[in-house]
Parts: sequence; C-alpha cells; structure tokens
Amino acid sequence: MAGSRALKNRIKSTKNIRQMTRAMEAVSAVKMRRSQMAALAARPYALSALAILHKIQKSTEEAVVLSPLTQKRKVKTLGLVVITSDKGLAGSFNMNVIKKAEKLIAQSNQPAATHAAQAGRKTLVVAVGKKGRDYFKRRKINVEHEFLGAGDFGAINETRVISNLVAKLFIEKKCDEVVLIYTNFLSALKQEVVVRKLLPFTEEALAEIIADVEPLRGRYANMPSVIETTNNESMEGLVFEPSPTEALGKILPQLLAVQIFHAILEGNASEHSSRMIAMKNASESAGELVDTLTIQYNKARQAAITKELTEITAGREALNA
Repeated sequence: MAGSRALKNRIKSTKNIRQMTRAMEAVSAVKMRRSQMAALAARPYALSALAILHKIQKSTEEAVVLSPLTQKRKVKTLGLVVITSDKGLAGSFNMNVIKKAEKLIAQSNQPAATHAAQAGRKTLVVAVGKKGRDYFKRRKINVEHEFLGAGDFGAINETRVISNLVAKLFIEKKCDEVVLIYTNFLSALKQEVVVRKLLPFTEEALAEIIADVEPLRGRYANMPSVIETTNNESMEGLVFEPSPTEALGKILPQLLAVQIFHAILEGNASEHSSRMIAMKNASESAGELVDTLTIQYNKARQAAITKELTEITAGREALNA
C-alpha cells in the first residue's frame, strides 16, 4: 500500500495546486479587466496629444528644429526602455519583451563590417520591472537605471520620473536614440511586443506611434478615437507666447510622459492577460493530472485487494488440503 499512499498524497497536493491556480486565474481576470479599461481609456488621450503635436510641428518648423528632443544625431549610444513585470507566473510575457531587447543589443555588438548601420554602438538599458532588471543583471548587461513597482493603476505623475529621466539622458547626450520596448494589448488572448522609437521626435516616429496605439487587429481594433475638441479650426497662424520654441519645450516632455505612461498601462493589461491564460492552462493540466493519478490509484488499490484475496484463498485451500 506504500505506492497507493504515495499516489494519494500526490493527488491531494495536485488538487491543492489546482485550487491555487484557479484562484490566481480569477484574480488575474479581475486585474486584467481593470487594467484593460485603464489602457483603453488612455488611448484617445494619447492619440489626441499626438495629433496636437503633429499640427504644432507643421505650423512651427523653426521650433521643431531648435527643440532638444527633436535633434537627430549619429547613434553612438542606443537607449532601451524595457518594460516587464515585477512578478512571474505570466507565461512567456516577460521573455517575449526581453528577446526583442536582446536582439537590438546583439545587433549593436556586431562587428562594424557585418552590420555597418547599427554595429559598433553602445547600449544603455533602463529597466522598468523586476523581471527584466534581474535578467539583464544575471547576464552582465549594463542596467543604467531601474524602476520597480510601477503599479497596476498608477497615475501619470507616478511614472513621470521615468519620462524625466529618459529626456535627461537624451538631452545630456548620454544616449543618441531612445527605443521603447513593451507589450501592446490587443485582446485577452492576443498581445504583441512593440518596439517603438521614442526620441528624437520625428514625423515618421509619430506615424508609427499612432499605428501602435490604435491596433489593427483584435477585439478593440476600432475603439480608440481622437477626443473631439470644441475648436477644430486649423492651427496655422497661431501666435505662441512667449515663443514657439518654449511652447514646444513644454509640450514635448508632456507627450513623452504620456507615451511612457500609456506603454505601462498596455503592459499591465497584457501582463494580467498572460497570467490569466497561464493559470488557466495550469489548472487544466492539474485537472488532467488528477484524473490520471486517480486512475493509477484505483488500479493500485484494486491490485492490492486482488492480491489479498488471492493470498486468503490460497491459505484456505492449503488448510483444507
């Protein structure tokens, strides 16, 4: 009966694990819906901010040229802002983001003769999330700054420290280009990793940002829309006080903060979606394992009963003989 007892203990422990994974699945489902609504609610504001900036850039070319956040330089140092989670048990959520970052880092480390466009440059990593930070540190990849505990439903002021740091690194020329890597939420079953150029601000980057903010696939493909304003007149001929350069200098950091905050919201929604699916799969696997172990336990118990009956019958026959 030692084998039966071991199987019984395994069945009990597997049922306990299934109970925990079901509870985690339910919690992740609630958090996913809340994060999903926060991310969806933020999309129209991000699109509106981008539309305003686009109009200002069209009407004040001089300000765009003079703004420190729009200056193009030869990329000697690439800044990577990598957004991962602080907790695990989220399936392949974190590794998908990390693989994208590793690919960019590997391209930078290639010899100049093999990849002249991107090779020979340094990389500077800003890790948002414990999992990404730990991964890069284990592999001796330089993490310039780290931010933990961004929170599920934080306000933009809580993440502004990240955008301020990114702007400071770019303005002080510690990095010549900044790329944001995060997971974009498409639906509860579908998320995709986005590699988005943050700095310097360009027309091409703006078009990519708008395309990323408004998903082309999934259940929520048509939901985002630019918030309607009371005045839809053209912004040509506007007068800026004190100057277009200073006005744009105030707007661009705000837009950068909106982009990073929006990326964190999308990452949170994607994280909880991935964890919900992972826990659901774990619960189903635990259920299948319980069924298999139960069959094995019943067979072992039946074999033990048959063996005892055989021994009793054989003993009785021996006594009668």
